[in-house]
Amino acid sequence: MRRDGWLATAIALAGDLSPDTATTRLRLERQVLLAWGTVRTIVWATLDTPLDATLLVVTAIVLATALALAFTPRFEAIASRLALPALLVQLAATLPVTPNHFFLELYATMILALADREGEDAGLVLAGLRWLTVIVLFVTGCQKLAWGHYVHGDFLAFMVGRGDRFADLFAWVLPATEIARLQSYDPFRGGSGPYRVTAPAFVLMSNAVWIAELVLPAALLVPRTRAAATALAVVFVLAVQLGAREMGFAILFANLLMAFAPVAASRIVATVSLAMLAVVGGMAVGVVPGGALVRAWHLW
Repeated sequence: MRRDGWLATAIALAGDLSPDTATTRLRLERQVLLAWGTVRTIVWATLDTPLDATLLVVTAIVLATALALAFTPRFEAIASRLALPALLVQLAATLPVTPNHFFLELYATMILALADREGEDAGLVLAGLRWLTVIVLFVTGCQKLAWGHYVHGDFLAFMVGRGDRFADLFAWVLPATEIARLQSYDPFRGGSGPYRVTAPAFVLMSNAVWIAELVLPAALLVPRTRAAATALAVVFVLAVQLGAREMGFAILFANLLMAFAPVAASRIVATVSLAMLAVVGGMAVGVVPGGALVRAWHLW
């Protein structure tokens, strides 16, 4: 098959059954993504990060400006292009310890920056955004399977031993004595362990994670299973991230998954997400009470 044939097939797999809604989908994705980046930068500036304060303030202003443009029909197409240089500056400043979530934000912004004002290529850009979401989800499952630390629950057992949030999450499937044993090991000392747990429910949950990350991406690409797969994927991501108390990634990835959902559902999720991000931003700068939640729930 010719190269353009493969490309056409790939685009078709992630294509929208209602192409006329592609522009609306991209608008919602752009608004949430730029709001996420703006608030993330504000959170970085208030969490004593090693980044230069001036850099954070300048890039926050640029991202906030891009966010405002995203709500303006006349200029929304250039919003992501304005935000992209600010993200690249942040990337250069954070290497080599850049958070994984930041790369997902950056790649999604790069794809959205390809959209033109007329919306003629909205379907193609939407397909690219969907493929990014599918690939990220699938690769995470491949990594878990390849390393093998999820098959017997080793990784999750290690995390239970390291921190209270995972211990709290799995307290209902692990005996207190088992949690105490895992937490008695020194995670930074070679030879600590064994991080093996025999509780069937715990091992089942561990394996369910990588299996879901391999199966759901394929189901998202099939029109007949797309609606159910989108709902299951959103529930899966929220369950995993709520358990890990990583709400920042939950908001980001759940909205990327909504690129597969009906527009009405996407609009509801986007509205809720924007409201949550506004509250988080207020918490970070002290306007809204509850700043400790930003740290406790690992919003970034």
